[in-house]
Amino acid sequence: MDQHRRSTSDLERREFLALCAGVPALGLLGPQALAAPVATAPATDGWNQGQLAHLIPTASHERFLIKASFKAPLTGMPHLTLDGRRIDGERTHGQGRFWRFDASALRPATRYELQIIDAGGAPLCDAWPLRTFPAPDATPEHMRIVAYTCAGGYDGRRWKDKTGFLGMAARQRLLARAMSYRPDAVIANGDHIYWDIATSLNKPFAKLVQEELWTTFGGALDISVPMLHPRNVAIFLGVCDYQIPGLYGTTLRSTPAFFLTDDHDTFENDEFDTKVATLPPDTYGTLGAEQTQQLYYPEFLPDANRPAWLPGGDKAQAPAGTNITFGTLRYGKLLEAVLYDCRRYVDYKGSHAKILPQWTEDWLVARTRAEDTTHFMHVPSLPFAYSSGKLGDWYPDVLDASGRLVLYEEKAGWQRGWFAQHQRLIAALAAQTRRAGVIVQGDFHASAAGQMTRSGDLSLAHPVHAVMAGTLGTGDLGFPSAYRGIESMPSQLIGMEQALKPTEKNGFTIIDVTPDKMTFTMFLWRPPQPVEDIDTMAPALVYEVPRRA
Repeated sequence: MDQHRRSTSDLERREFLALCAGVPALGLLGPQALAAPVATAPATDGWNQGQLAHLIPTASHERFLIKASFKAPLTGMPHLTLDGRRIDGERTHGQGRFWRFDASALRPATRYELQIIDAGGAPLCDAWPLRTFPAPDATPEHMRIVAYTCAGGYDGRRWKDKTGFLGMAARQRLLARAMSYRPDAVIANGDHIYWDIATSLNKPFAKLVQEELWTTFGGALDISVPMLHPRNVAIFLGVCDYQIPGLYGTTLRSTPAFFLTDDHDTFENDEFDTKVATLPPDTYGTLGAEQTQQLYYPEFLPDANRPAWLPGGDKAQAPAGTNITFGTLRYGKLLEAVLYDCRRYVDYKGSHAKILPQWTEDWLVARTRAEDTTHFMHVPSLPFAYSSGKLGDWYPDVLDASGRLVLYEEKAGWQRGWFAQHQRLIAALAAQTRRAGVIVQGDFHASAAGQMTRSGDLSLAHPVHAVMAGTLGTGDLGFPSAYRGIESMPSQLIGMEQALKPTEKNGFTIIDVTPDKMTFTMFLWRPPQPVEDIDTMAPALVYEVPRRA
């Protein structure tokens, strides 16, 4: 275990950049009753976002896909200019505030200068740079990724002196610190939106939700009509504007982002009891997730090794060739990451049950076995190795009456086939001969790192490294110790050597990828630490995973 852990960071120390200045105040976007978040520092780069409320791009070696919203509806079609080309914007909502720009046939590893102009050719913001990834057969020497989970949430009154979510100003500051390391890509792993419909009302703080949040955002959603129906659209846009443009603004404009979805993005928590069952999410929730993505963040771009027929790739309103639930991050021959939503296609077929569709499992196993890149990692929305006893685990661990995780009691709703699929994926990861098995995961409100040495009755040929990248937005009530009375821990079916035990703090992980190793530098912070500490905090852990000889 010691070979993977160091106490100090070898990341180059840079002056902390005040990137939060790209985040707008949301008085123009959400209900006026909501206190607008305030950027933590003045602009230092002089970049003028003009009429933009937010902008989030993604990239491959040959294509950019950009989602953008404006502070007010545009009366004419905007255009994206790059490399002498003028690309028409595509309206993604009838109001005219939301647009996407899809630029194809680009050169690999090329820095482009982009600008959005109005129908008459006048700039709507300053120009900015964005770079395509290296070609799939290129051999780059380094890549850097920022990874985190659970960035959503809203500010509000405390409940019994506990916060529901981390305040927006602190979230913005964490994001700014992460972005000061100049990553080549960002992985935002699920729970970008928190607005649970049924599962917010079965909690002790339900009255607070009804009295404050519904009042702030205009009431409860009317689930008899779609979220973009006139009766709901102001609530829906207010909730989403606050949590996505309110956090990101234009901070990610020069960094390709990969937004993976999880349970709260479908407007519910994963639960199963005598009154509610939220997995798989119902149609209302999945349509809500699709509508959020359509307006706010990019779909996954095509990849030559990802079948076009995977579920999530058949959406009529999505850009050509994209997928909304299963994606690929390919950076030359240095790294391939496969990203997968573990919620939308769950089934309840007992010993035959699956969390992922069979075609998706086949794709994941095939890419794991291919070993045609130097490094490879799985990026699921549902963590491997760890459990807190809730329904949405791979594992049957459940809380008993004394508050311990046990296997001898039945977990309501849990399906034996889920763990069988888990075993097939872990077996493929452990069987790699030239690459280490690596999983970087979301959902759980904690940071952790270690290596799986046993999985059920599987004898692993090589350990599988599991990293929980850290939660950007969780408040006191969201941590398992507050909500469930127990901290996350390795499942009793898993043998684990832990370099960092699950730690209930806010944070993020910097992933440096070089030909000989992957280095995970993990940052942790939590109130009541002063928010200013974010600017200078040292890594809590540097975890190294060498390439297998």
